[in-house]
Amino acid sequence: MLDKLIVKAKERGGDTLTLCTHYPVYTLGQDGGFDYGVEYIRSDRGGSITYHDLGTLMVYFTFHVQSPALFYKKVLKSLDIFFEKLYPDAAYDKNRPGYYTKGGKIASLGFRYKDGFSKHGISLHISPNLENFNKIPPCGLEGTKATSLVNEGVDIDIYEAKIEIVKAIKDVFET
Repeated sequence: MLDKLIVKAKERGGDTLTLCTHYPVYTLGQDGGFDYGVEYIRSDRGGSITYHDLGTLMVYFTFHVQSPALFYKKVLKSLDIFFEKLYPDAAYDKNRPGYYTKGGKIASLGFRYKDGFSKHGISLHISPNLENFNKIPPCGLEGTKATSLVNEGVDIDIYEAKIEIVKAIKDVFET
């Protein structure tokens, strides 16, 4: 699916932002190779194992990228704006890439670049089934638990989260 988005972005000559949720699924990235005791789908993204469901907002960036470092910095700034508005206690941890609260990991990031375009994106934990999520160590980070905005006491749904993340991304990428 993501490769098809790159082809379409090239044809149109513009960037594409895709927001969606998934039915419950564990995915294993290129860095994963362990047996986590759950069925998973192999992915070409970076990273290890993670979980998505209808309470996880996926934000896939199919953007023309000249500098992956600058692009990633803009993604982080977008997330900083998103969390500052909704849950200021969330913070980025560069040693364990992702956003964390005292309760656990609340957002994950994973990118690949192909033909000058970004693939994959971010996973925002709005209201996922944490029992299923915590059957695995998020992103293969042993000792780490997943949390969500709803679990942290934020009254928000997927639709409202979509609005807020799009605003934050537009603020950063359109300036």
